[in-house]
Amino acid sequence: MRPFIVLAGLLFCANLVNAQFVKTNTVMRNINFKFINRDSVNLSLSDKFELIEDSCASVVRYARLEMPQRKFKGKVKDVSKTNPGLVLTEVVYNENGLKEGPLTARFLSGNLQARGNFKNGVYDGKWEIFYDNNKPRLTFEANGPNIKITDAWDEKGNKTVDNGTGNYRAELGDLHWKGKLLNGKPDGTWKAINTNAGEETTLLTETYKNGAFQKGNGVIGAYKDSSRIVLVAPDLLPFTHAETMRISLTNCNGTSMFKKVITAKYYNGFNSFNTEIEQLMPEAFKNVDIRRLGFNELVFKGEISTIGKIINLIPQSYQNDVFVRALSRQLQKLPLLEPATVDGKPVTEKFIITFTFNDGVYRYNYSFLPVEVK
Repeated sequence: MRPFIVLAGLLFCANLVNAQFVKTNTVMRNINFKFINRDSVNLSLSDKFELIEDSCASVVRYARLEMPQRKFKGKVKDVSKTNPGLVLTEVVYNENGLKEGPLTARFLSGNLQARGNFKNGVYDGKWEIFYDNNKPRLTFEANGPNIKITDAWDEKGNKTVDNGTGNYRAELGDLHWKGKLLNGKPDGTWKAINTNAGEETTLLTETYKNGAFQKGNGVIGAYKDSSRIVLVAPDLLPFTHAETMRISLTNCNGTSMFKKVITAKYYNGFNSFNTEIEQLMPEAFKNVDIRRLGFNELVFKGEISTIGKIINLIPQSYQNDVFVRALSRQLQKLPLLEPATVDGKPVTEKFIITFTFNDGVYRYNYSFLPVEVK
């Protein structure tokens, strides 16, 4: 008579798939604030308007800087380091350190990037945004916190919003809002989506009717007080990045201080990978009485190769046991994974799966260990 085996819910423990940035070196940085007099300063900036060494700067900022608050005040001018005659941005900051008045911004190529007006640090009136190839990207009108999208184009030049109507996507770093516009305002269902390691997760969902917010829902629950949507990012224009006074993560030699690490994953998600393991287990357990195994835990250690195959999966004990060898053979049949990557290059990653046995029931958990970065 075949021993009675109870499957115990197949609990698993796996790292959530995400991107991590791992520091790779401790190179000393030499970032200078060149004060001309009491509060006037020259800053060396990267092409992303982050603080960087003088020797590899792309942009030089001339400004009044109030310390220790690190707020810009008065007229600020950014020029090309290699072509000082090329003014990239010229804008005024008020006494509160907020952008005020007209702005014309240019790319390092000299092409027009944006033109519009600020009021108390926020967009005001009509704005035009361009791509570096001189093609239009976005036009909108702002009145305080209210923004109305007029027209939008993708990078290929296709018009996605025409006279306020169409599909629109607002980029906010790793987060973006997307939905339909009607008369320049959101209409129907909109979603705030986080993109992490190539996977998209919906964080918020909001509904609108004729441009008016109706309700929203997210990880913290439902809400009706006000919309959380952002149609135009406050830092859409790169020159605003200098306001954070952040140091560039890229060294002067072009290498990054950090590497982007993405752990291995199963193409159809961890739940599906769990199902794959479940389907392999009956063959290994079909003639086994768990109560008579003589041990309560069994650990296999291996690694995920650069092509995503789980290899070198070795039991850490009881290697000569018939059941352990049968279980090992089944685990070798696990499907291919998407391998871990470091800065987009596939690398190996350690893998552990642990089985526990108690009262005739087995459980397992598995984990992908942190990727080793050199």
